[in-house]
Amino acid sequence: MSKEPNLFEKFTVLMDQNIRGVQYGVYSVAVVGLAIALRSVRPFKKFYRPQDFPTSFIEKHIKLHGKAVGVIPPFGSSPPLLLIDHTPILSLQWIRPQTPDLPVEISSINLTPNGLSWLQHVVVGTCVEFSILKVNPTSVSCIVTKQKNVGLDLVSLGFASVSPLDFHLEKDSLYLKYYQQLLHAENRAEKKGNGIWAKENVGSIPRLLQKVPNKMNHLTLNALNALKNGILKKKTKLQAVAAGNA
Repeated sequence: MSKEPNLFEKFTVLMDQNIRGVQYGVYSVAVVGLAIALRSVRPFKKFYRPQDFPTSFIEKHIKLHGKAVGVIPPFGSSPPLLLIDHTPILSLQWIRPQTPDLPVEISSINLTPNGLSWLQHVVVGTCVEFSILKVNPTSVSCIVTKQKNVGLDLVSLGFASVSPLDFHLEKDSLYLKYYQQLLHAENRAEKKGNGIWAKENVGSIPRLLQKVPNKMNHLTLNALNALKNGILKKKTKLQAVAAGNA
């Protein structure tokens, strides 16, 4: 008389009979996970329109790569723009559609004619990295890097001044750090007399007018930092009181 199989043996037989279904289930989960990851990262996507960028790319400041191919001079109230041919994370050389170049505004700087010329001769034609801070109607505001930070280089050379703080980005830690660096670079350029801060311009009306927004930018950032520090201290104090009453 044969021995009745125990529970483990029954489970083993059941698994052997359904192993193909289990495998299909595992493969399905893997495929779904891969699809979600690809949708999030968009490795094959070539960006050329500001409105195409996912919110996650902006919030996480994902670094993108491309080649600087040109400069658009300022027109009316429109700032000068750097044109970048974006390179997807995974580029399929045999499938590269012809698309317009991405218009990029280097965040928080006012370029001089020398700055435009410097971009044209030093940056255009090279590969750059850019992190998106904000999407504008016709461009994206970015931190652009070519081995070194392009905006900081322009301000350090005196080929650009620092524009007022963008209050749309006042809670963005990356932007505030970048803006602080711009102000320090502008101070050094002014002390060294670089570019727009050259000694022959000492006492000139344009230079005196340039110093006004420079000081205002420092005051604005200092006030913002003081406000944040005050809120943080107050929050810490309230937490301590609540802990003491518990």
